Amino acid sequence: MQSTSLATNTLGVVIDGEDGGRIASFTVDGREMLVTASDSTYDWGLYCMVPYAGRVRNAVFTFNDISYELPAVTNGHALHGTVLHEQWTRDEITNTSAVFSTSLGKSWPFRGTCTHRITLLPDRLRCELSVTAHDDMPVQLGWHPWFRQGIAHTRFNAMLKRDADGIATSERVEPVTHNIDDCFLEPNAWPRVVVDNVTLEIASDCPFWIHYDAPSGDVCIEPQSGPPNGINDAPLLLSAGNTFTRWMELRVVRK
Repeated sequence: MQSTSLATNTLGVVIDGEDGGRIASFTVDGREMLVTASDSTYDWGLYCMVPYAGRVRNAVFTFNDISYELPAVTNGHALHGTVLHEQWTRDEITNTSAVFSTSLGKSWPFRGTCTHRITLLPDRLRCELSVTAHDDMPVQLGWHPWFRQGIAHTRFNAMLKRDADGIATSERVEPVTHNIDDCFLEPNAWPRVVVDNVTLEIASDCPFWIHYDAPSGDVCIEPQSGPPNGINDAPLLLSAGNTFTRWMELRVVRK
């Protein structure tokens, strides 16, 4: 399947269904907001994290008293879900919106379907992400945008303390403000990022937010339905036949 392009008068999106269904490009007034290429699967574009987001400790989770192994990616931990490694199917397309779907893949022990609706509005990119369970399962979802050479402005009430493995715990602490790779809660205002003099506001109904300042100067602000290792520490249990949905918007702030 070839890449899918959407456009309004000022915004443009390119979606690559063969590379994890990621948004490979997002432009505002012709200026690129995202990192558009990398040697790493994980370090570019805007991709979905399903059915877990962030790290899973030791690439193992337990459900109904049974332990399951996941693919280890970084320091022996699983990372960012399974759908990033799946080919997605384009189900609907218009000039300004598209719907893609995929299975949860062979690396996930339960059957389910992931659906991503991507819509361009005059002043924003809106994403709606859903997981439908075909078996009972724990589930998490989120988005991972890589903003190109961005400057982030965030204000949160709390942060989750990281342990020696660099994984967030359930302990709330005062937020840090620099050299960040942490999980935050309760934004006092929607996070913003400035890329090439364009200000984007990131809004979502997800309660957890990862803010990562990459050594390259790129910035990630990732809305997630649960914290890292959440399918162990704070699982959402989704029964077969039910659907779980969250949304995210990248809003262009015009002065």
